[in-house]
Amino acid sequence: MHPARPLLVRAPRIITCDTDAAQCDVTFERLGMIEDGALLALGGRIAAIGTRREVEHQLVDFDALVERAMRAAGLGEALIAGRMRTSTMPDWRSQILELDLDGIVVPGLVDAHAHPLYAGDREADFAAQTRGAAAPLGMLHTIQRTRAALLEPESFWDDILRERLYLILKHGTTTLETKTGYALHKPGEDALLDVIRAHRDEPDLPQLISTFLGPHTLPPEFADEVRYMDYVIEQCLPTARAHGAVYADAFCEPGWFSPPQTRRYLEAARAHGLRLRVHCDELSAGGAATMAAQVGVDAVDHCNYIAPDDVRAIVAADIVTVACPATIAYLDLAGRAPVRALLEGGGRVAIASDYNPGTSPCFNLATVAFFGRALFGLSAAEALDGVTRSAARSLRADAGSLRLGGPADFACLAIESPQEFGWQFGGNLASVVVRAGRHVA
Repeated sequence: MHPARPLLVRAPRIITCDTDAAQCDVTFERLGMIEDGALLALGGRIAAIGTRREVEHQLVDFDALVERAMRAAGLGEALIAGRMRTSTMPDWRSQILELDLDGIVVPGLVDAHAHPLYAGDREADFAAQTRGAAAPLGMLHTIQRTRAALLEPESFWDDILRERLYLILKHGTTTLETKTGYALHKPGEDALLDVIRAHRDEPDLPQLISTFLGPHTLPPEFADEVRYMDYVIEQCLPTARAHGAVYADAFCEPGWFSPPQTRRYLEAARAHGLRLRVHCDELSAGGAATMAAQVGVDAVDHCNYIAPDDVRAIVAADIVTVACPATIAYLDLAGRAPVRALLEGGGRVAIASDYNPGTSPCFNLATVAFFGRALFGLSAAEALDGVTRSAARSLRADAGSLRLGGPADFACLAIESPQEFGWQFGGNLASVVVRAGRHVA
């Protein structure tokens, strides 16, 4: 990979999301809105950001700007000194790429809950749903198709997954939580983790954050929840981190995996060095969120049927709730995550796609933000926070904000006012996407 050339971007407005402000009732001003803004990306990081006048003034002394950026990125003194000896560029003005953008520059969007590693489609299930009939395929169909695709992993990647992930990037998502869970046996789950690990930092794809989702549903080889959980804990978890997993997740839901079995799995995952998140009370109330708060996960996802006591416990434990409004709309669920109560109680809420072939075949976070505003009553600024800063927080990821020394991942949205975020939907609002300092879409 050749190093990216310096990239200077100017835009009418930049919203940095580099703030400690509470998410509830946040404004774009408190999210860090810069009028007539500019930023310089260098080596995949932000070397300067501010008003156009401020950034162009810093460009006069390019060496000093580079040194400040390296310090902000946390490089050690010896490394900075070594790089400064080799990075001085008398002809830097001839090397720089300049973009003058129309629209609003925001941090690269962060999708905190996604299932993109699958083969096949489930359109037949959707067609049946529209007729009020039972789904003829279900998740086991996806498992069968994904297992078959994994028999030729290079073709699976080249013909299906790479194109899908690039399309996600083109819509502005530069960080993507990427779950396994459609193989449900050790060889297949390891293979899916290996796919994520092999491509997690490619500059023309989203940054992939790997989540092992072994307890997604019972595979055809098992008819008993306890025996399958034994298999996952004993056979899969011990090697998941070696295959690149960062998180462990489970579908804790009545009819799938119970809170006691999920707790056993999460505690074992933590013992193997994995961070924790969990699907909670998506389709009905089952006590998953109560269990998750007691275990101390980083994120509870869905939470459509949680109780007021759960809200208080989640906020008190500083757990991020990852709400998935497109899933609610697709399934026409009666329950909705109590997002306003969580925010007003002092909590943080990420808004995620839950992109998957069965219950949310939508990866466009601008459209997901629309559903977040329509179903949860979010403001435009709260919604943007939910797909940037708060989503990154749920993943403990270096993403979701634009700051000196931070990753140069951002998108230019083709809207005139930031208040349009989550109002316009259905198309691709990302007119320009920059990932690791490269203009990639």
